[in-house]
Amino acid sequence: MTIEEIAKALGDESRRKIIELLKEGELPATAIFEKFSFAAPTISRHLSVLKEAGLVQTRRNGVFIFYTLNVEKLGELSEWLSPFLPKKSEKPRSEPREKSATAIRVPKENPFDKFQSEF
Repeated sequence: MTIEEIAKALGDESRRKIIELLKEGELPATAIFEKFSFAAPTISRHLSVLKEAGLVQTRRNGVFIFYTLNVEKLGELSEWLSPFLPKKSEKPRSEPREKSATAIRVPKENPFDKFQSEF
């Protein structure tokens, strides 16, 4: 699968949420369906898109289908993105700040002081 197909699959918020659910490990389809308020066929379609993009793999155990992340495919995405990201050892540089001159404190004059002296 190409990066474009992976990006398209990840372009939907529901599919990204499924990916986040699967980062903890394998889940049966029923557990994934429970996390959404959509109808089962809608979630099933999202799972199919992720599977077609190669981002998830399935394992059948009787009538149950279990989904897991395909970390190799996520690795391909990571490899493609890595030239655009700073190296882990490098910290992003912040803008250089100008040294601020120490402000000269001018004592504020209380306007009522001059009235006090007149009395």
